[in-house]
Amino acid sequence: MTRRITISLPDDVAAYVERTQGNTSGFIAGILRRKMRADSLRARWAQLGYLVTDQDVERTRARLAAQPPISDEQHARNLEWLSRFDDEGTAGA
Repeated sequence: MTRRITISLPDDVAAYVERTQGNTSGFIAGILRRKMRADSLRARWAQLGYLVTDQDVERTRARLAAQPPISDEQHARNLEWLSRFDDEGTAGA
């Protein structure tokens, strides 16, 4: 079942979605599902006593951004390993 809603996007964001994705609804639904999974994961970690803040996430992103890039081969191996933990088998998406 689906429900129709109307949203407003800044011009640059709307242009990007239209130019690169084609299916705006599907694109936004995918992003929201990723957010839902992330929120669920954070909630589960909190139940286990691990609190992850937005600052923790930003600090980790900054650390990762400072790392040298990995090879395409290593990237492929990483995606293969991660796919074992992905219910949908879409770790690379």
